[in-house]
Formats: sequence, C-alpha cells, structure tokens
Amino acid sequence: MRWPNSGTLESWAWRAVMPALLLGGNAAGLTLFFVAVLRIVSWRQHHRGHAWTWKRGGVWWLAYFGLQVIGGCWSDDLDAWRLSLEVKSALWFFPVLLAMPGRSVQREFWWSLGWSISAFLMWRMVRAGWCHVVWDMPGEWRYARFSGDVHPTYLGLHAAVAFLGLGQTWGHTVPKTWRWGITVLLALSLGFSGSKAGILFALAVVLTRLAFHLPGAAFQGARALSRSLAPDVMRWCLFLVVVTVSSWAISSARFVEMGSAAAVLTEPEAPVQSSTSGRLAVWRGALEIVGQHPFGVGTGDVVSELMALYERDGVDYAAARRLNPHNQWLQAGVAFGWPGVLLLTLAFGSVWYWSWKTRNGLAWLCILLVMLHAGVESVLEVQRGVVFILWMLMVQAPER
Repeated sequence: MRWPNSGTLESWAWRAVMPALLLGGNAAGLTLFFVAVLRIVSWRQHHRGHAWTWKRGGVWWLAYFGLQVIGGCWSDDLDAWRLSLEVKSALWFFPVLLAMPGRSVQREFWWSLGWSISAFLMWRMVRAGWCHVVWDMPGEWRYARFSGDVHPTYLGLHAAVAFLGLGQTWGHTVPKTWRWGITVLLALSLGFSGSKAGILFALAVVLTRLAFHLPGAAFQGARALSRSLAPDVMRWCLFLVVVTVSSWAISSARFVEMGSAAAVLTEPEAPVQSSTSGRLAVWRGALEIVGQHPFGVGTGDVVSELMALYERDGVDYAAARRLNPHNQWLQAGVAFGWPGVLLLTLAFGSVWYWSWKTRNGLAWLCILLVMLHAGVESVLEVQRGVVFILWMLMVQAPER
C-alpha cells in the first residue's frame, strides 16, 4: 500500500521545521520526527534500490556526535550528558537523513527560513509598535524584548542567513520591490535585536561579499565565488547602511558596554558586569580547564567545572547565569580536550574547503557567518543553533 502524496507531505514537513524552531524545542522535535517518518516512507516506496549519497563533511559531524556519546564515560553528571545527547542529535540526524535517497530539500530549507523568519520579524515589529503607541512601552523595540523567546544572537544569525539567500534561493519570484522591502525588514531587525555578534558578523560578511568585486589577482578565487551569487550589489549596500544606522540609533548602548572588557583583560580582579566582559572571564576559565584536562572533563561536566572556577574567582555575573564557554571551540576543548577542538575544526573546515573548491559563494558565506558566531557562542549546544546550522550546512554540501 502506497502512502498518497508522500513527496508533497515530506516537502511541507521540511518547510515546517523553521517555524517550529522559532516556536521552541518541543515543536521542533515533533516536526523533525514527522520529517524522519515521511522521509523513510518515501525511501521505502520509491528509492530503496538506490545508493545512499553522503554529503561532503558529514562524516566529521557524525564523529563529533560520537565524541559526545563516549564523553559520558568520564562524566559525573549523567543527567546533563543525556540531555546533551538529546539536544545535539541533529549532529547525526541531518547527515544520515539527507544521505538517504530521496528528494533534495535545499529549496525547502530556504523557503522555510526565508518566509518564516520574515513573518516572525514582521510580527515582532507590529507588536513592538503596538506596545509603544498603545501601552507607552518603547523598550519593546530593543534587544531581548524585540526578539521575544528567541535569543537575539540566534535571531541575528537566522536573519543574516535569510538575507544571504534572498533573491537567489528564495524570494526571487516576488516583485523586485518586495525584495528591497524584505532587505530593509531584515536589516532593521538586526539593529533592533541588539545582538553585538549578530550585527558585527552580518556587517563583516556583507563587506566580505562586496570585497569580491575589488580588482587584483589575489581576488581571482573570490570573483569566482562572486559570480555564483545573485548580482544585487546595490541591495547589499542598502543592507549595510540600514544595519549600521539602525544599530547605532537603537542599540548603541550595547556597544558602549564593550569598553568594560578592557579592564577585565588588563586586571584579573576587575568586576565583570556586562556580557562582553563576562565572555572574557568565561574564556579565561575555559582555557584554564583545557590546560588542566587535555582530554576534557566529559560531555556532562562542562558547566559544573566552570561553576567551580566562577565561585573560586568570584565571577558572580557568570555564576548567576551558569554560563557555558560561549565559544564552540572552547566548549569542545573543555568537554573533550584537544581531540574535540581538532574534530570540530575538521567539521567546520571541510564545509569551508568544499564550498571554496566548488565555487559555491552562498555556502562559503554561510559557513563564514557560522564560524564567526561560533567564536562568541557555543552555537551547537542549543536546538536553535545546532538544528539550524546542521540543516543549513548539509543541504548545501556537495555529495561525495
């Protein structure tokens, strides 16, 4: 007995992933369960005799998840270890599921991301405007109040990636004026969300893309990447200007606080009172643990080991928030030592290498954006990070 319209059902299940991810972990988990069921049904009905096609770099993500599994062998907190495996299951889910013969879901990824993030940001703007005008609450335009339940850094990552694909992979069928309007929406939202990392890294990636047009032999490879991207230079320039202006007008105070980091760098006893100085204190503690444990403390004991250092050094800001290392390489180092750092580097580096080798400018910019965020956030430790990133990288990776 054949499942009716299984291909259409699977397509819409994939398109539901990003809206579910914006809603939260439970919705995302349930949606991915249906995606897996429909994918398996489609494979059994139509593609069972076809060879599996693994994506380039997928093996490194599988190996990194394997490290999460065996990291429980030297973890004291087994509950944290089990929770970590559940959250990071996307590390094996997407490489395996997308290796299974079946429909390509790259178009579904971009459709899901582009339209759902645009709808979400439009709703957040309407809500902030209503609160400002009707309830006299202008603070709803700023930072966490604007982003709602989605962490501002991840919202910034989603918006920046959606902009990278706008006009090339999604939104190209709508009138040109719509694309300009969506560009302004995404750029304004980055400024309103107030994530320093999201704003700075979006600007860095856009400037990198514009640099592809500079003359010189050193940019021959970059021009090849540029030719694979949509030729919308003026729209990219508009995005650059709007992000800069809106960030300065709405979120300038978020950048002023970065000055407090200088004291933490020069004086170990300086008070930690902001997210920037907090990150520096956390990085310092994480590096100390990596130096003491070359093979890590185990998957489940990362935060507990850091908490001991926070309490020893009196870093109340980090202790009250139970901060993780806020750097994916340091996260891997604290958990698994230098083997974890090497494996994570290979996983990211393989995507970087193959996107350059195949002259896939969009994938190259996406992995650049992810690696920049991974320098200031443990982006693979929460579902809104690991599910989004693995899905995005695997649909763009070439087949082996």
